[in-house]
Amino acid sequence: MARKNRFLKLLADRIGENLLSKELVIADDPNSFKEKIYEILYRDYQTEKELEEEAERIIQENSEEVMYRGVSLYKARKLIKEKLARERGIQVIGSVFSREKANYLAGKILKLILTDEELDYTEEKGVIRSTIVKSFEEVAQLRREIDQKVREKIASHSRPIYEGTPEWHALYRRYYEEELLERGLIEKEPEL
Repeated sequence: MARKNRFLKLLADRIGENLLSKELVIADDPNSFKEKIYEILYRDYQTEKELEEEAERIIQENSEEVMYRGVSLYKARKLIKEKLARERGIQVIGSVFSREKANYLAGKILKLILTDEELDYTEEKGVIRSTIVKSFEEVAQLRREIDQKVREKIASHSRPIYEGTPEWHALYRRYYEEELLERGLIEKEPEL
């Protein structure tokens, strides 16, 4: 099985735990429930990734036009993604941790809860939805804390390491992994 996206897995688990521990949702199989949440998040992530890749391809194919018009690559990418999303009927695009996306995905997860025969709910839909959105906020805050800690570690080196360089990216990945391990969010990969 492919390795799961860590933060999507963490988010799915957090949503599941928050709903189950408060007994807002009763699941025949709690792990299956969390897996279904992960699948919703991952499908949306894949759609977003495909839009990014398609927008990047279009920009590459039309780089002269983009340069001629004086549009920043960021703005061009955003406009192209929005156009592609409209053409494909995709309602919300952006980071999984944006408020708009969190609300959109909370609606999809709520629909799962209301329609899945293996799940039952004990509270009003608004309370459940609010708990789901709060889970997004918790994990987004955790990501910000880890990012800040990693940046501080890089900045603490005796010589400056400039953001954007290969060395900076390598250190960022290494320290990020260490931070996830220290917090118990991932398990150490077995050495071969």
